[in-house]
Amino acid sequence: IGCMLRLFLVGLYLFIQILFFALLIPSAIVFILVSLLILYPLTIVQPSEKELKTIAKNNFIRLRLLKEENRAVVERWFEHYYQTYKQKKAWWSLSELFTIPPIARDWHMGYTVTLDRYGKELTKPTLYKQDLIGRKKEIDQIEQILSKSEESNVVIVGEEGVGKQTIIEELAKRIYYGQTAGPLAYKRMILVMMESILSEHVDQNQKEELFRQVFSEAADAGNIILVIREIDRYVSREAGRIDLSSVIEPFAKTNAIQCIGITTPFLYQKYLYPNEKIRRIFQKIDVAAVSTEEALQILMDAVHTFEERLNVILPYETLQAIIERSEYYITYIPFPEKAIELLDEICATVSHNKKPGSLSVIHPSMVDTVLSQKIHMPTTLSEETKEKLNRLESVLSEEIIDQEEAIQKTTSTLRRSFLLINKRKKPFASLLFLGPTGVGKTQTAKTIAQFFFGSEKHLYRFDMSSFQSKDDIPLLIGSIDKNQPGLLTQSVRNNPYGVLLLDELEKANKDLINIFLTIIDEGYFTDGFGKPVDCKNLIIIATSNAASDKIFQDLSGQKQQQADGWLINYLISEKIYSPEFLNRFDQVILYKPLEKESILKIAQKDIRTIEQTIQKLYHIKITVSDESLTKLIDREYDRKFGARNMERLIHDHIEDTIAKLILEKKVQEGGSITL
Repeated sequence: IGCMLRLFLVGLYLFIQILFFALLIPSAIVFILVSLLILYPLTIVQPSEKELKTIAKNNFIRLRLLKEENRAVVERWFEHYYQTYKQKKAWWSLSELFTIPPIARDWHMGYTVTLDRYGKELTKPTLYKQDLIGRKKEIDQIEQILSKSEESNVVIVGEEGVGKQTIIEELAKRIYYGQTAGPLAYKRMILVMMESILSEHVDQNQKEELFRQVFSEAADAGNIILVIREIDRYVSREAGRIDLSSVIEPFAKTNAIQCIGITTPFLYQKYLYPNEKIRRIFQKIDVAAVSTEEALQILMDAVHTFEERLNVILPYETLQAIIERSEYYITYIPFPEKAIELLDEICATVSHNKKPGSLSVIHPSMVDTVLSQKIHMPTTLSEETKEKLNRLESVLSEEIIDQEEAIQKTTSTLRRSFLLINKRKKPFASLLFLGPTGVGKTQTAKTIAQFFFGSEKHLYRFDMSSFQSKDDIPLLIGSIDKNQPGLLTQSVRNNPYGVLLLDELEKANKDLINIFLTIIDEGYFTDGFGKPVDCKNLIIIATSNAASDKIFQDLSGQKQQQADGWLINYLISEKIYSPEFLNRFDQVILYKPLEKESILKIAQKDIRTIEQTIQKLYHIKITVSDESLTKLIDREYDRKFGARNMERLIHDHIEDTIAKLILEKKVQEGGSITL
């Protein structure tokens, strides 16, 4: 029975197996046929990858092309965008396989407990996919130096915003994925948090000991590259800094670790270059600002991040406008940072003002709108500015008495200059007003500031007689030693749009005049901290009383055009101003001495102001006859002191008399005073 039962089970098993295999092949065939019947219509309906790319390309160009002349550029932009962010890559391709780091690559290296506490790991996988543009030379140089057998340290030197940190991040990315030279592949790059280390202790020796411990751990581990930001702060004994050179040098001279320092050109020259220990073991890598073409490529590569995050569309022409406007108006930050900052502000502004969920296309005009709000000045020649330029001559003629030729030259110069807005590499206009005191030079500058910029707050007046020594120059441009920003530097940076008035220029130190020569010629100057200060959006007016005696003596009766040439030749021959300095100005303008008839007009204007003020404050009518004014001018006026002398006469002889009568209550409210 047992044998029969076993045979039955074996037979049943064989039958089931035969049946399974007999049905398997037909079932598989049926399944394949059914699948083909179901999937075939779908393959007909669903477009191919090539067709999908064509659709995406058409949509991309439709939204991001405003001018047909830029079609070829936008098509190349799409190809780069599609290959980088949209095209699916086979996981088995060599480039994709290289993105997978080896397992347990750090297990054979030493522990870095203290370093991990005071450091930030940079060699970590990141979600950012932007390619570094235009920095291959610098990265290759850094890799080459870091691969040396000893003293393999670099200091990256560049202005804030040129992309020093981006270079570090790209290098860390390559090291993580093993895409660098053999000695650097799969090392750890760690940013040392210097402030955390130095804040642990008050005593200098304890600070150095902790810093030494961090370096010692890194050296023992054998796979560390240390990054030190603002390395200039840690290699000098000057105020506000600490000298850790004695700790850095022994480790940096060996091949146990590599160090990367970061600083700016000015601070490198001031603090690192004089330190022979550090200068010798840290090789300098200069990082300049990228070109406008490279900056545009960087924007095009970064655009998709802003578009996806804020649901906006950025056409190619908008990116062009961002590059052009940021290059001209944002001079204190280099490319690419200033372009990316402006792009971010524009996107944020549009996103804030649009309806939630809607898609907005940002046109180039929005660049001017946002930039004008950011820098508080117009970036295009608006209709309001055009109207002001047309009215300027009549407004100046009302304020400045009997200086028709000077006013005409001033207004014509300003009209020409403003037509080149966004194009001039110099200030809006630069004018040198020559003539004796009290003839309207300073008043012209005040009127221009009031009329053009809405307030005399936009007039930055500097009395050059206060800067007669070379030692006074830091007061204007600043001093890093005293940590003072400088009066001129602060005024221009806080209010870059206005009138810069340099009174009595001939009294300034000659070295200071050379600084203004650079401003007038190049549109900027370098402050005491080595930073450029943009002056392109200023109207610069310098006044000078030089050769006033000669004007009264020899120029009476000459036509002003002839007098201008004669006076300029005299100033050069007497070495008051150099020819190259005078030639830098857009216009050198002579203000002629005022005759008694002109002084009478000025006096009448001042009296009208006094009459209106007294009437408003005390409700007392003031009347001053022209005959009284004429007698006062004939008796007291000195032509050499101009209108200012007349103002003093009015104060002493008329305002003082009115004040006494009111204070002594000899005239009551509603009464009148006749002089």
